[in-house]
Formats: sequence, C-alpha cells, structure tokens
Amino acid sequence: MSKPIPDQRRRLPITLAVRTNLLAPTAWGYELWRARALSQLSGRRFPLSEEFTRMIEAMQPVQGGVFLDLGTSTGLYARALLEAGAAKVYGLDLSPAMLREAVRRSRGFEGFSPLLARAEAIPLPADSLDGVVVGGSWNEFYDPAAVVKEMQRTLKPGGRVWIMFTHRSGSRLQRVLERTGLRFPTLEELTALLERHEFRVRGWHEKSVGFVAGTMVSLGE
Repeated sequence: MSKPIPDQRRRLPITLAVRTNLLAPTAWGYELWRARALSQLSGRRFPLSEEFTRMIEAMQPVQGGVFLDLGTSTGLYARALLEAGAAKVYGLDLSPAMLREAVRRSRGFEGFSPLLARAEAIPLPADSLDGVVVGGSWNEFYDPAAVVKEMQRTLKPGGRVWIMFTHRSGSRLQRVLERTGLRFPTLEELTALLERHEFRVRGWHEKSVGFVAGTMVSLGE
C-alpha cells in the first residue's frame, strides 16, 4: 500500500472548474483527453511526443537536475523529465485523485515525489529547482501572479520555465468556461507577467494553444 501524501494545501478558494479535478473519474480519464487536446486546440496533428520534445529542449540541461511539474495532474511532464534523465521531479497538484493516479503511473520512476499543495504556495525551499514546467494547468490557477512569485522564489538563478496554456480566442465556449473559474490569457499578457518577475521568455501560439519558455534572470542582467 502506498503511503498517504501529506496535505500541504494552503486555504484558497476552489473554483467550479477545479472541483471537477477532485473527482476520481476525471483523473482516470485525464490522459485519454490530454492525448488529443493539443490537436484540437491547434487545428493540426499535435501528438504528446512533439509537446514533450519541445518541453525537454526548453529544460536543458535535464540530466541530474531537480524539477517541478506544477499542476502535474497525472504526471505526464514529470515522467517525461525523468525519462530524459532528471534526478528528481516534484509533481504538485491540489487534487488527491490526480496525485494518486500520478503515483500509480510513475511506479518504476524513483525520482517522482508527489506534493499535495497549491501552486500559489509551493512547499519547497528557495533556490532549489533547476526548472518549472506547467502542462495545461495554468488556466486553472486561482492567482497567476502569486504562482509566478512562487516560481521565482523556488527557481535557482538561471532556472528554466516552460508553460503550455490555452490561449484566449474570444469564443463563446471560453466565455462560458470563464464563469466556472478558468482564465484564458493572451500570449502578451502571460509573457508580460513573467517579465515583471525577472523572467526572460519567448512565446508563440498556434490558434488556441500557447507556449512560453525561458529562464529566470538576476536583476541588472
């Protein structure tokens, strides 16, 4: 029997959209949906393998590093980093159901460490991470500015960042989903937020899927 994961979640509001992630059936079916998500958002064939390759390139060097998969869900990015040679990957999520599935799917990966916590209050020391990756959970974070501050605090100088997110399209569906608590930033809004907190980033988007990659820099660089 696996050990219980300590609950380190800071008390913050939980939106309706996030509440669905607390359900076990959502966790069980997550990777089936995720495998098709970027193809639907981009309007072209966009397999997970391509997404992982781009993420790993943005995180280099990966070998022997320590990383955080922020909003890990079932641990897709965490497993890709461990397969690429990372020594340790923390998988943080606020959903016990998602983390149980992440732990189950990560058996055989000694470096996976689950964290039941909020992205706005990462329970890790300052300057402890070589990189932070976010694979789609950005749209669900309650306070994105607080998340960026926590990324800045926990990353080492020169630490890398990768974010995949659903880009604002202005569609009726997005307007409905915003009522459930989801946020749909533009590429310009997200890069500006990161740059205000000492990140040097580049970004691009393909229709409704966006990407941002870069590094944290010291003041004056």
